[in-house]
Amino acid sequence: MVGHVNARGHRFGYQVTIGGAGRPQVMIAITDKTTGAFYTESKSYPLDQTSFSTTELDIRTPTATLSGPMEAMRLRATLPVGEIDLTLKAQGPVLYNNGTGLIPFLGGTSYYYSLPSLATQGTLKVDDRTYPVTGESWMDRQWGSWDWSTMQKWTWMAVQLSNGDRVNLWDLFGEGNEFPYATVLRRDGTHEVVAVNRLADTTSGFWTSPTSKQRYGTRWIVNIPALDTSLTVTAKPGAELQSAFGGLYESPATVTGRYRGKPISGQAFVEQNGNWR
Repeated sequence: MVGHVNARGHRFGYQVTIGGAGRPQVMIAITDKTTGAFYTESKSYPLDQTSFSTTELDIRTPTATLSGPMEAMRLRATLPVGEIDLTLKAQGPVLYNNGTGLIPFLGGTSYYYSLPSLATQGTLKVDDRTYPVTGESWMDRQWGSWDWSTMQKWTWMAVQLSNGDRVNLWDLFGEGNEFPYATVLRRDGTHEVVAVNRLADTTSGFWTSPTSKQRYGTRWIVNIPALDTSLTVTAKPGAELQSAFGGLYESPATVTGRYRGKPISGQAFVEQNGNWR
């Protein structure tokens, strides 16, 4: 789950991931887009401290829970400096990655859908200050069977454009190959799966983490020739959390440029895994 929320003069981007390979893992990141402050937490738990319903959305761990129907989901998560408590309401159509919700992934297959337009309200507590918040979130649900040992690195983007279109974009390096593509969801629910020019060729604004020593980009030109589209996606340095994968870059971003031949703006959330050089 990633999102962009507004709170009394501050804008925050947040990310909460529940899952992981092997032991259940919770990863939480909050970026204050107004001040640039970044807060993060990542923890793994034994199975006997977690529960995952097989009949409804009900996921529970010691530091994060997600439950409820699509029109009234409840997300709660804690980290040492704060707490997220949000209610999320799905709006608009579902995005099925690759157009069908089934993709080839790292030597196996993955089922994958997104709820890319979730009306969001609730509270965000940071450093003993509680903010009432409103905004929009994006939820990904991904499961399947694949081989993590074949993964080299990836850049993923959840792009919410101002005209209502949504874009789930991958630039994935695995099995010795690169797979840059995007699934576009239009407001009427139709999907387009399109090739994306290599992001690695247009990544800039590099930042090297003092913790992991990994190098990440913070600015990308996303070129989609089939849609007459060129988007500039800009994030901030410093947004790295530590996980079972090693360092992960997790940052909200702004979007400007041309989409289907017309000027466009928007917002995105960017995730990078691996060392980008």
